Amino acid sequence: MENYNNLVLMLKDSKTGFFDKTMGSYEIHKNMEYIDKIYAMEEGSKLYIFLTLTTLDIEEDWKFSGIFDLYNEEIFSGKAVGFEELSEDYNPKWIIKIEYSEDHKKTEELLNELLNIHTAELERIIPLINPEDYIQE
Repeated sequence: MENYNNLVLMLKDSKTGFFDKTMGSYEIHKNMEYIDKIYAMEEGSKLYIFLTLTTLDIEEDWKFSGIFDLYNEEIFSGKAVGFEELSEDYNPKWIIKIEYSEDHKKTEELLNELLNIHTAELERIIPLINPEDYIQE
């Protein structure tokens, strides 16, 4: 049996911050551990999905800095309408903003694709981080 998880998308009220209703459930094929949270929210007359991606636990501060320095946000070009780094948390995080689609299959494919892109980028950059560039004596 294939290993997968379901990701539930909730609509968040932009004024109260409360979750109002379930928008859908999406099958995530792998790397679910890189998803910190997800929700949908209206901005103006449009509905967007806000997907927060993270890393596995980063124990060294120098790796934290290196990941942010080397992470290429351009990899989401053409797929996301917004990208934001979150550096105030324990592990690096990024918010990927995409347009909501009522086409369930299309949204599910896009979520899996974004997660695969993110995971591949982490696999590319983590070995490139040189501690000497970040450790100060």
